[in-house]
Amino acid sequence: MNRYLSLDLLRGLSIFGMVFSALVPFGVLPAWMYHIQNPPPNHNLDITISGISWVDLVFPIFIFCMGVAIPLSGREKIKKNQRKSITLVYVKETIERFFMLWLFSYLYLFLNFSWAKGLLPQFLTILGFISLFLFYYRYGKQFSKKRVLLIRGIGVVSMVSLVLVGYFVFDQEISIYRSGIIIFLLAFLYLFGSLIWYFTRDSLKRRLIVFIAILLFMVVTLPFELQGKLYAIKEIRWFFNMEYIYFLLILLPATYIGDLLHRQLSLSSDISSVGFKKVIKKELLLALILALGGGVAFFIEGSIKKVPCTLSYCLITPAIAIFLLIVADLIVERFRRSYFVRIFVGAGSNPLMSYVIFGNFLMPLFKLTSIIYIYEAAYPSGYPWIGVARAFCIVLFTMAIVAKFSEKKVYWRA
Repeated sequence: MNRYLSLDLLRGLSIFGMVFSALVPFGVLPAWMYHIQNPPPNHNLDITISGISWVDLVFPIFIFCMGVAIPLSGREKIKKNQRKSITLVYVKETIERFFMLWLFSYLYLFLNFSWAKGLLPQFLTILGFISLFLFYYRYGKQFSKKRVLLIRGIGVVSMVSLVLVGYFVFDQEISIYRSGIIIFLLAFLYLFGSLIWYFTRDSLKRRLIVFIAILLFMVVTLPFELQGKLYAIKEIRWFFNMEYIYFLLILLPATYIGDLLHRQLSLSSDISSVGFKKVIKKELLLALILALGGGVAFFIEGSIKKVPCTLSYCLITPAIAIFLLIVADLIVERFRRSYFVRIFVGAGSNPLMSYVIFGNFLMPLFKLTSIIYIYEAAYPSGYPWIGVARAFCIVLFTMAIVAKFSEKKVYWRA
């Protein structure tokens, strides 16, 4: 099946937004440049504020992209394993991938010592990135199973050794409570979303029933504020978050679009074809239904918020994501060969590497080579928008590096 470049482009843009939003100057920009409920200058959480900014959109857009990708990869997996017990194979591989994503949410933090002073922690952080590379690299058919196990085993030994060095030398905390929340959430959303799609893949009606059940569950539980109450309990939030359930309202509609696209991509890769135009009409219809539902929810709730997430947020954000996917179709159709498209398509097809390469490789490299002084000088004090420009350029450079890896068929896969 042909690769759907529009999805890679949108996913690449969402990752760009995640990294970029973390690098813009702190506390000195207009409120719309940050999470709306974490306003400047102190960015303290204020759940009384209603609204969303572009920063509040990047994560649900990524969830949406994950939802679209589940049927695209899942149906190909089913096709390749027709002679096997596909349910057992699919569930086993889904759980394995969940575990790899869940583990990644801890590893990329445990292997980052760049916050410590001196050159040694920067060097060890780069070694940590290389260890992640060995473990998460997608090895091709030219690698035997024994060779893959050996290389990944070296990666595991290296990562364990570095984590222990961080603990004993740099006093780095090792705790189940210390994880990257975005990857952590995505791991559970992938697990639940992938299993729901598989067991409803041949019945849109059953998937709609699941969607309605989750919607009703959210309506019933929101007044009790369980999301905040459970998250406040440290012993619970490390493994359970109500958003695992709520955000499925973003992911499940995306699986429907993934099914539509898989059917069309199996026939043609030409986005301008008649078949794709029919898909776009169905996408627009779904977006309008979600937007209408989100509008009604907004009228009833009286606000739209990311924290604690409202029903309107979970319905309006996937509608926006659908419109953006259609825009991505138009961009790919007209500018497929442009360097801009190649950068974000390449970064979007390699999301794990895109997400961590700046903090786990480039920043420690800058400190090792003294480029950090040039990086810091590029944001003169009192000129925050120059700081925004610096962040834009460095993240674009980061995405370009990952795109080059992707062009060389070097991918990380959970």
